[in-house]
Amino acid sequence: MKLLTKSIEMTILAGFSVLFAGYALFIYPFEKLNEKMSPEVKEKKLKYTPTIEKTVV
Repeated sequence: MKLLTKSIEMTILAGFSVLFAGYALFIYPFEKLNEKMSPEVKEKKLKYTPTIEKTVV
């Protein structure tokens, strides 16, 4: 019974690991690329970026 429980736990852990790695390798890079190329995101960055006033010391 203990062996069955451990094998089920390892199967679930391995499944989540595969899902996480798949997302990190295949989906996330495309999401970041899409975010960088989006004109809507560029507009919002310009709109909400704080202006920095340069002072001469």
